[in-house]
Amino acid sequence: MPSHPPSTTESPSSADPSPPAETPTELYFGYSADVPDLTTVDVKTVAPATLAGEPAVLTVIGESHYVGLPALDFHELCSCKPLPHERTHRTPLSAGAEREFSFESDRLDARTVVEGRPLDAFPGPDDATVAYRFDPEAWTTIRIADGGYETYHTYPEYDLALHTETTMTPKTQR
Repeated sequence: MPSHPPSTTESPSSADPSPPAETPTELYFGYSADVPDLTTVDVKTVAPATLAGEPAVLTVIGESHYVGLPALDFHELCSCKPLPHERTHRTPLSAGAEREFSFESDRLDARTVVEGRPLDAFPGPDDATVAYRFDPEAWTTIRIADGGYETYHTYPEYDLALHTETTMTPKTQR
């Protein structure tokens, strides 16, 4: 269960004068033991959390999300734009898509399972540890779960709720 109340932020109600962004077709997951450069991303909301017994940061960004667990050398950056990481995995934005990938370091093993579900499978933001609404049906949520965390990224233009579940196993220090 989250140790902090949900941090839900909604997009501004005023019209955005910027031109429409290109519709993404894939989501990119980048993993690293090093902190990524977050100065170039549009941070929407941040929540502190505890993952694997260590302090963590959960961040919704303009392109998706970032989960950082510095004490265990784990950093996941997820984006609709291609990432420069060596350990990058792509997932198509489509219902029925299934992917699985892992990250291993000296301090942690992590496994992420991605599943494309229909939009109506999105449970809503109420149980999320951190959530951000981009449009009426476009959300990114992150929820701390037993042994890891789960995310939802909703894409109404694809009738899609992309769900991820990441399990984490810290390694014993020698």
